Amino acid sequence: MNRFVIYTVLTGGYEGILQPIVTDERFDYVLFSNDFTEDSIGAWQVRSIPLAVDVSDNKRLSRYPKSHPETMLSEYKASLYIDANIQIADQWVYDRFIELAEKNIDYAGVKLLLTGRDDIYRHAYDICVMKAEHDMNAIHQCHALYKRGFPEHWGLNENNIIFRSHTELMKKVDNEWWWWITNYSFRDQFSYMYCLWKYNVNIAYFLPEGKDAHNNSFFTFTNHNAKGTVSSKKWVKTDYFETRRNKNRCLSKEKYNRYCNQWVKMCKMPYPKLVLFIWGILIDIGNSPKRIIKKLKV
Repeated sequence: MNRFVIYTVLTGGYEGILQPIVTDERFDYVLFSNDFTEDSIGAWQVRSIPLAVDVSDNKRLSRYPKSHPETMLSEYKASLYIDANIQIADQWVYDRFIELAEKNIDYAGVKLLLTGRDDIYRHAYDICVMKAEHDMNAIHQCHALYKRGFPEHWGLNENNIIFRSHTELMKKVDNEWWWWITNYSFRDQFSYMYCLWKYNVNIAYFLPEGKDAHNNSFFTFTNHNAKGTVSSKKWVKTDYFETRRNKNRCLSKEKYNRYCNQWVKMCKMPYPKLVLFIWGILIDIGNSPKRIIKKLKV
């Protein structure tokens, strides 16, 4: 058995599993999934996700192996998690892994390079308003993170490529990460940076400066087609957020920043759901009285 492992997770009826384009005999490849009966598929060893994991949906179920490499892959010294729609395309990935492991690096992620995405609170605004995905858990999570002292603009990483040494420190970080995933939003980006901050983990980066998971030659991406979709949670009024999203597509940078800053401030208030609802009505105050009354009907 090798000391190092590359692993991924596949749940929820996605079709097929991508094989690494380039392999390395120093590494094992593990696929966590309950969708296959085979012991192996190509380079991947298939392992099941424990059914004892008490989660309500496939999205959270997929996060369990993602957040527990120290226990589910305890026989290895270190691991690299990659999303199931990512393929390793260059030997550089393995060499970089070995380099980080030999330096005893606890964690190495991939920086999110999108403009303005260096902040969990504003990222929640983009998800919940700009994309009209009505995740009320995200609102409560922003409020909870603020109460715990998590600073704005602390940084934001993609969680589709994660290197971790299997240390006690990272085990504590990942156990807390799982707690946030199960108790708040299933979106793991909303909590992992907080966990790294809380435990004072020294953040390294897997990819070279200026590279993210989408603009490098070391990995390739493929879009999966799900057999079904999970409906998003509704709060306040779905119609309001869809309207808001369409308007935001045409927002000037000044207005976008102003609305985003208002959102962040209100997420920090004692009753964010109520305050954000009132805020939504005030932003659309130019609408007809009938439309405003419609929004008030829950």
